[in-house]
Amino acid sequence: MRRIYYLFPQKVDLSFTMGLPFLDTIKHIVLLDGDETTKTSGKELVKVKTKVEVAIDRATFGEVTPDVTRPGTITEALDLRISVLALALRGGGKVPIANDVFFVRLTDRVRHTDIDIAKDGKPGGLDALDMKRILLGK
Repeated sequence: MRRIYYLFPQKVDLSFTMGLPFLDTIKHIVLLDGDETTKTSGKELVKVKTKVEVAIDRATFGEVTPDVTRPGTITEALDLRISVLALALRGGGKVPIANDVFFVRLTDRVRHTDIDIAKDGKPGGLDALDMKRILLGK
């Protein structure tokens, strides 16, 4: 069963092929849900949080559940909404500096998976190439 979002943008920012089968690609990306990393940006310490949501029906997204990675549950295509929140760690608190949202479509091609990325919202912050690096783990 396909789990797609009917408002997925018609124009995508980046398309590429991941060399993993469809189910392995889903498992790889779902592991990013709740991921937190810390990096330095200029002279600031920045905490980056990633949230992955899966298309529930054709109109909404929901939390990642264990059935998403079960073989045979999702076939052909899957749409994801991935949010990347950046917080500057300053003095006594955390200050939000960016919240970028991307729509990601995975399409099964048997031996590999095609991935389309479209950024939702305003330009600036992360772009589709940054999201590709996150998905590839680089």
